[in-house]
Amino acid sequence: MTTATEIRTFTREEFYDFVWSAPATKLSKELGCSDVMIGKTCKAFDIPKPYPGYWAKLANGKKPKKTPLPKNDDPTLQSLTFYQHPSYEATVNEPPRELQFDDDIQTMLQRAKELGPVKVLDSLRSPHRLVVVTKQDDERRAREAKIPWSERDPYSRDHRAKRLAFEVTGKLQSRAYRVFDALIKRIEAVGGEVQIVEPRYQHGTSSTVVFFGGEQISSLRLREKSNQVRINNPKATYSWDRNRTELVPSGLLLLDRGPSDYNSPLAMDGKVQKLEDKLEGLIVEFVRQAGEARIKRREDEERARIAAERERIRQEREAEIKRRRDALEKRKSEETTRVTQLIEQAQSWQRSQQIREFLDALCLSAAREDGLVDVDSELAKYLRWGFQQADRFDPLRPSPPSVLDEEVDTSDLDQNASANPCKPR
Repeated sequence: MTTATEIRTFTREEFYDFVWSAPATKLSKELGCSDVMIGKTCKAFDIPKPYPGYWAKLANGKKPKKTPLPKNDDPTLQSLTFYQHPSYEATVNEPPRELQFDDDIQTMLQRAKELGPVKVLDSLRSPHRLVVVTKQDDERRAREAKIPWSERDPYSRDHRAKRLAFEVTGKLQSRAYRVFDALIKRIEAVGGEVQIVEPRYQHGTSSTVVFFGGEQISSLRLREKSNQVRINNPKATYSWDRNRTELVPSGLLLLDRGPSDYNSPLAMDGKVQKLEDKLEGLIVEFVRQAGEARIKRREDEERARIAAERERIRQEREAEIKRRRDALEKRKSEETTRVTQLIEQAQSWQRSQQIREFLDALCLSAAREDGLVDVDSELAKYLRWGFQQADRFDPLRPSPPSVLDEEVDTSDLDQNASANPCKPR
């Protein structure tokens, strides 16, 4: 943004007071914009503006009521900034579009405006090399057209693609060369470039392309405009020849983007202005398009950066959620294991208690009249074994050894096998 730009910021309340301080026609001069833009700004920021007759009543000594400022909590509407520049109408919340262009584009734009109208000479003097190549190819084509097909060189068309997109013949040809020559020289004087680009997969064709600041702006084709004319010939031999349409040259030059373009021409001879009179504005527009292409690329890159940052945050959030879920699942699994162990221990303890109660009851029922059991009796042995099994179930007591915990010892067999791996049995 150039230093000539003046920035003026209002809060929503301040701009409301500003709008009601004087008529819009006066305020527009202060802000450097139209009164229509002030009205649009008021509408965009939900700010009421003076109603019709307000200023007349005020001028007649009356005290008309102001329309109160409605409450609005939208954070994007709480302030607004006017950008004022001597060369442009003031804009709100962003500088004039052309001041957002890169420095090199602004330089080319200023140069395009300062150079003034494109002057097309009366004769072709020191023509541009692309015009020379195209003119030489047209002359070769004219000579070749006089040669019978059987005598023409079949390889003579190989270099025809490397020429300007130029489709003008007859009386307009000389002027068309001069127009194209002046256009290319002006483009280069501004800082742009004209290239002949051959498609990668279409040999034998080419496009004339304009570049500004490294940006591909537009294709160019200079041709003579043709008019569709209805031909009625009832005496013709064949039916399709009695009523047909022909393209008849109009004598008007037309500059468009090429045969595949169906938009309006870039420039064309008119009743008042000739094509060359419109070239200055066309080049200025080309430079603006280069600036817009740069802005669009920056905006696309910013959108891509924001999208990538959002995606990074999303992935980090999902990873954190997964980490927390996994941690919770691990804690739940550990807790479930502990609960299961607790239940198993409680059940084992309860079983041990049942066994002891049973053994006590057995002892009481089988004891002698004095309530004792012979130490060497089978019942005593059984009771001792039973209480050992109760202790094995009881998680609160050391587990005594049991045959249930034993395994077959094969260590001696493994040693013999490793010592004599090939000894016959």
